[in-house]
Amino acid sequence: MLIDWWTLAIQTVNFLVVVWLLNRFLYKPVRRIIEEREAADVRAVSEAKKKADDAEAAKADYEQKAAELAKSQRGLEAELHATMRKERDTMLEDARQEADGILAEARERTERERMEALEGLKEGIADLAGEMARKALSGHASNGEAQLQQVLSHLDGLSDQSLSDLRSDLEDTAGALEIVSASELGEAERQRWQSALERRLGNGARIVFSVDPSLIEGSELHFPHAVLSFSVADRLRQLSREMKPAHDA
Repeated sequence: MLIDWWTLAIQTVNFLVVVWLLNRFLYKPVRRIIEEREAADVRAVSEAKKKADDAEAAKADYEQKAAELAKSQRGLEAELHATMRKERDTMLEDARQEADGILAEARERTERERMEALEGLKEGIADLAGEMARKALSGHASNGEAQLQQVLSHLDGLSDQSLSDLRSDLEDTAGALEIVSASELGEAERQRWQSALERRLGNGARIVFSVDPSLIEGSELHFPHAVLSFSVADRLRQLSREMKPAHDA
C-alpha cells in the first residue's frame, strides 16, 4: 500500500484549517453565547434571590409592625381600663367623702340638739331648784346677822390692797354702797350692817338698802364698779355654769 504523503499533508492542512475555522467562527461564538446565557442565568438567579430576600424582609417588617400595632392596641386598652378604674375609684371616694360629710353633719346636728336640750334641762333644773329653795325659805324670817357675818368674813379675808380698792371706789365716785338682800332687813339689822361696814370701808361710806326676792336668800354688795354676791341665786348660777361641758365654756 502506497501512502501519498503530499495528499496526506494537504488533508492534514485542510483539517487544521477546518478546525481553526470551526474554532474561530463556530466554537467561540457558541461558547460566548453559552457564557452569556450562563451569566444571564446567574444574574436572574441572583435577582430572584434578592427579590425573595426583599420579600422576606418585607414580610418580617410587616409582621413586626403588626406585632407592634397589636402591642400598642393592648397598651391603649390597658390604659383605658386603668383610666376607667381610676375614675370609678374617684367617684367612689367622692361618694364616700360626701356620705361621711353628711353623717358628720348629722352627728354634729344631733349633738348640738342634745346639748341644747341638756342646757334647757339644766336651766329648768336650776329654776326648779330656785323655786324649791324659795318655797323652803318662805315663811321664815331672813337671818340678817348670819348674812352680815358672812359678808364681814369675806371682807376681813381680803388683802389690804383689795380692801383699799373698794374704799377708793366709793371715795372717787362719791357713790353709794347698795346692800341688796332677799328679804327686808329690820332697822336694828340695818344699823348693825352700817356700823360694821363703816369700820371696814370708812366712816364716809354712804350705804343704802334695797330688797330683791330673786336672790332667794342671802345678799349682794353693789359698789359703783364691783359686786360682791353672797346669794343663793348666785350660787345656783355658778352651779349651772359648772354643769356646762368644757367645750361650751
